[in-house]
Amino acid sequence: MRRKLVLIQLSRALVPILVMLHHLSTTMMDYYGFNIWNLAYLPLTGGVYYFFSLSGFMAYYIYRRKFGKRGQLSDFLINRFIRIYPLYWVVTLVFLLLAFLFPWFATGAERDMAVILTSIFLVPNPEWQDPFLIVAWSLEYTVYFYLMFSVLFLSPRLLGKILFAAWGILSLVGVIGIVYIDHFLFDFLFASYNLMFIAGVFCAWLILHANIPVIIGYLFIACGLVGFPVTWMNAINPFMEVSFEMSSSISIMLLLIGLGVVDLKKDIHIPNAFHQLGNAAFAIYLVHNVVLDVFSEWMDQAGLHEVLGNVGMSLVLVALMMFFGILAHFKLELPLHRIFKGWLQRNKTPVVAPSDTDAATKNT
Repeated sequence: MRRKLVLIQLSRALVPILVMLHHLSTTMMDYYGFNIWNLAYLPLTGGVYYFFSLSGFMAYYIYRRKFGKRGQLSDFLINRFIRIYPLYWVVTLVFLLLAFLFPWFATGAERDMAVILTSIFLVPNPEWQDPFLIVAWSLEYTVYFYLMFSVLFLSPRLLGKILFAAWGILSLVGVIGIVYIDHFLFDFLFASYNLMFIAGVFCAWLILHANIPVIIGYLFIACGLVGFPVTWMNAINPFMEVSFEMSSSISIMLLLIGLGVVDLKKDIHIPNAFHQLGNAAFAIYLVHNVVLDVFSEWMDQAGLHEVLGNVGMSLVLVALMMFFGILAHFKLELPLHRIFKGWLQRNKTPVVAPSDTDAATKNT
């Protein structure tokens, strides 16, 4: 079986790009009434949903042969910790420094101890207050997903599968509304986002076990990509009785299956720059909103909008978000990975499984 998932690797860049476009549109709308492709009217663009499903896809694709094996659970959890927390903590610290240096940047939440604690550890806040980094709300769910996915490493393997399936069934029951408890933990533990992660797991299982023709893969890619703007248009001017989450999820599943099928059956080559863009996706995702807030305010006060116009200012802001995100990847994320791996693996014998930097390019 082919080891590299080149298209999946490239598609990781979809997450920060879609999220950036939404945040940029809302920012430009707030400052100058400029609504890029009407994205400011959307609840989301679907980038975070793709992040959830892609996380499930890659988790299963990489670790499926390690389920039930001794020592693999701790390796998996260590890898997930290294992948998420170090860079997140550094960017959060930068946010707090900016909040204390520039009063206009502060929200007041940085003085709330409950928000501080839940933000640091990425656990849900009882008052549903977002972490300091707005985009980090999705990381709270991602950490939870990985904890639930970890049951698949239990021995015997059948026990892990039963527990994981039970989580999926309970989540579906909660989403449908058959059972509902008016408590923030119930809403968090059985959110519809769980099904997106599980859908990603299913997509990975499907491409590995079903002989899907490559032409169908290309068709699924096209339908998945078209599904995003169709979902956006339907959210703004409804013409189908389909929810935003459902329409996005269908598009994402088609895209993941299509990309996976083509990756497994065709030799795909992309320029190294695009490969690195996929690697830097997480750093761009974490950093972009802080960069957007700081530079949009500075550029507005400097009167650069009068010089650049709406389109010019938008392009400059995109360039700045990409630049600082990629810089954070090479100068912070990768060094932090090496440092934390050294600390956490110093007394361990097993080799840690690949991090997400390699996840989309290697099948172990």
